[in-house]
Amino acid sequence: MPTPPIATDYTQAPTNQQLDHIQGEYGLPFVGKTIAMFADPINTFHQHYLKFGAVSRVSITGQKVVLLLGPQYLQTILLDTERNFSVKKGWDLFMGDFFAGGLLMRDFEEHRIHRRIMQTAFKSENMREYSATITRIVQQAVARWQQQENIDFYIETQKLLLSIAFEVFCKVDAEDSNEDNINKAFVDLMEGSMGMIRKDWPGLLYRRGMNGRRYLAAYFKKLVQKKRAGNDNDIFSHFCREKNEDGEYFSETEIAEHMIFLMLAAHDTTTSAITMAGYYLANDLHLQDRIQQQMPYPLTYDDMMERTPLLDQVFSETLRLHPPVSNIFRRTVRECTIDGVRIPAHTMVSAPVHYIQQMSEWWTRAQTFWPERFSEQIAEHKKHPFMWSPFGGGAHKCIGMHFAELLFKTTFAELIHSCRFNFQHKNYFPAKLQHFPFAKPCDDLPLHLSGR
Repeated sequence: MPTPPIATDYTQAPTNQQLDHIQGEYGLPFVGKTIAMFADPINTFHQHYLKFGAVSRVSITGQKVVLLLGPQYLQTILLDTERNFSVKKGWDLFMGDFFAGGLLMRDFEEHRIHRRIMQTAFKSENMREYSATITRIVQQAVARWQQQENIDFYIETQKLLLSIAFEVFCKVDAEDSNEDNINKAFVDLMEGSMGMIRKDWPGLLYRRGMNGRRYLAAYFKKLVQKKRAGNDNDIFSHFCREKNEDGEYFSETEIAEHMIFLMLAAHDTTTSAITMAGYYLANDLHLQDRIQQQMPYPLTYDDMMERTPLLDQVFSETLRLHPPVSNIFRRTVRECTIDGVRIPAHTMVSAPVHYIQQMSEWWTRAQTFWPERFSEQIAEHKKHPFMWSPFGGGAHKCIGMHFAELLFKTTFAELIHSCRFNFQHKNYFPAKLQHFPFAKPCDDLPLHLSGR
């Protein structure tokens, strides 16, 4: 039976709030279970799962959603073979004002067209070129860190990855470079997206986030004409010179919107992954030594992709425990059925990757950092194709996943080759962690570095 056509006005329809026919509970008035989820997401979702099962209703940030707890549901909404789910409308409430026009905020054919343009940046031949640049910048950073000896690892990694993102995706002259203000704008933008009161009013977290977005949009817009007229080969220049199907250049606004999302995805998400891996590795000097002994040095691009099995496992296990996008949201474009439960049209659905990747039904010692579960001998992640899905899947699978892997491996290849690192403070582990918008220790992970 052919899939019914998608109504063109689905983006204008209000979100369905009538879910009383589905088992579950909404939680507190207005905030629902938002506060509990921010404080302890794994336990909050687990208690809901034990009480109401795999498909239930709940309220998050004032929005009633259908909660889907299991890798089979990730597969359903990510592959979306019947085109039942809108990505744009799924994220609109949470991210629409901050990332309007980015790939995450586009659906179906429009998304396909823009994704094709952005994928140019991540072709294999381009990745090889990036590798040498990334290695050079990381080596300089690691040398500086060693001289300092004591660093806040999250802050330093964030600065490092933003520098790399500028060099690779948005190469600018010294006169146009303003990395400190850019970094602050990105931090403000992401923190603002977590604001409970979604009003652009003075004094609110949301206002700070919108100011960050406005700063970034103005920054990229003012560079469009210069990049369009030049002959640089970075993705910003490429997009400035690209034309749409009508033979016209994309507008400054469209280009700025894509660059905001690309630059955030290229550095903030991987900053979290590197920080959390550093957190676990600092607690296990023996694991650091094993990686150093196993890893060829200097690493070529091919080495990085093929000859770092233990570092591969650390990468995968870190992203299992702390996926860069902890929750996948979609909104139905028509009525559909999930596991026998009727989901009305224009209903929000949520599949929390963070919880699904720690379900004890699927994972041994589910909340323990155990990289060997991803080894060829154990391969625990292969029991279901979507039980490990930190990069999503389907048409919206992260186009920068291999770039993230390259950043991760280059950073730790240089760091572990040059030094050992542990916590500055005794009895630090386990530390208090921040879960949203990205995972990190609340104190930015103070580390001490010593030479090998």
